[in-house]
Amino acid sequence: MRVVLMAVLVVMGVGMASRATASDGREELIRQVHERFEDPRFADAFWGVLIKSLDSGEVWYERNPTKLFMPASNQKIPTSAAALVTLGPNWKFQTHFTTNGEVRDGILEGDLIVFGNGDPTLYTRFFDDPRTVFRQLATKLKDMGIKRIAGDIIGDDNAFDDTHIGYGWTLGGLPIWYSAEYGALQLNENYIDLTITPPAAPGGPVTVESNLPSSYYTIVNNLRAVRRGRTVVNMDRAVGTNTIVLDGTVVAGTAPIQRSPTITNPTLFYVTVLKEVLENEWIEVGGQPIDCDDIANWRQKPEDFTLVHLHESPPLSEILAGLMKRSQNMYAETMVSAMGWHDAGYGSFDNGRRVVGRVLAQMGVGRNSYRFMDGSGLTRYNYISPRALVTILEFMRRHPYWEVWRDSQPIAGVDGTLRNRMKGTPAEGNARAKTGTIANVRGLSGYVTTADGEELVYSFLVNSFLTTNLATEQVTDGVVAMLAGYSSKPAAPIDGE
Repeated sequence: MRVVLMAVLVVMGVGMASRATASDGREELIRQVHERFEDPRFADAFWGVLIKSLDSGEVWYERNPTKLFMPASNQKIPTSAAALVTLGPNWKFQTHFTTNGEVRDGILEGDLIVFGNGDPTLYTRFFDDPRTVFRQLATKLKDMGIKRIAGDIIGDDNAFDDTHIGYGWTLGGLPIWYSAEYGALQLNENYIDLTITPPAAPGGPVTVESNLPSSYYTIVNNLRAVRRGRTVVNMDRAVGTNTIVLDGTVVAGTAPIQRSPTITNPTLFYVTVLKEVLENEWIEVGGQPIDCDDIANWRQKPEDFTLVHLHESPPLSEILAGLMKRSQNMYAETMVSAMGWHDAGYGSFDNGRRVVGRVLAQMGVGRNSYRFMDGSGLTRYNYISPRALVTILEFMRRHPYWEVWRDSQPIAGVDGTLRNRMKGTPAEGNARAKTGTIANVRGLSGYVTTADGEELVYSFLVNSFLTTNLATEQVTDGVVAMLAGYSSKPAAPIDGE
């Protein structure tokens, strides 16, 4: 029977570990795994699967392991692994607040110029308030006796290029937080968090409050409260504008809901809010907030000016955890640019991609075996195989930075994008994996330990399915739970037997 099954699996492009025997029960496990991936709901879809023992190096199960798939956010695995290996866990982003003027009688006779290299952490993920660093700067300025800045607040974002969005990102997603622009100066993850509160009864106003009020953007509130039905909130922001239009209905008397629309031009957003914070801290600003790209022939560097304040981000180890656990696209794109800036002095995507390519080659992933077209997986032009992802995960398991890498991964049933998955199974608190989701694409790649203590690495990618995302989770999460609960040892006898 086993020979027949193996023959069928080979014809289908599916492999099963040859060492599995009936005595250790693994053959039955693999048979059940195979049945999961034969789910008829995915008859027209394309699965890529590789399950491998980290202890023995033995492949337990494979299905199209070298075929190329769109990875969705599993793309963050090569991005984050390359960033950690290249920059190191203690690497920090730096923001230089400088001036080209002197202080006379409480007046800074010049401009305040801010140079950044991509710090993404000015947000409530790291601070109680995203403006905390700006208030720290205001305190420093007041300690210097400054009551007025005569010039402008200039944001220099030239450490990175001006691309701001990934190649092939869909136009319809740009107003939503997961498609936030990225750049060398970043505030509040380049979107705003809105709390939308329905009235107690129909006819009352629907209130909208922002976590970061500013004159930089405008909210058009066309929301209506209805007595019954369901809440539907649509957000739109015309390309190139910061007018955010909210349309739809909310049900009166229900709990507040959250929405996070993006803004455009992160640099100008940054310096606009900085000016507003300084003025709220009783430091008058005579000039305007300016993006350095709007200044002719601007080619300045931090060392050209007098340093007022240097802010360093939390270490990369903490930033990667925020990136991977929430699957934060803007962080991932920032990492590619940061690697390019660190390596070549300029944060372009192409410079960063070259760094990623070098690191993946060192890991054993061939340069012509994948397509790296953005850092986050939001584009549909990325392609990678389950084998390549497993190769990266294996490499990181044996790398000196393993503990940092491990701690950055979502934990099944505990946190991140896996917090509500695999609860009540042997995988809860055990499996760690990166999720991935774009339309008709899902991914789950990571680590799990069996009941015997054997460490496994796996990658599951599925493309071109038309069923629900829940159906994919039933397959992938079910397999991970089976792996976590597997033991080659016979069950302990029940008392009396």
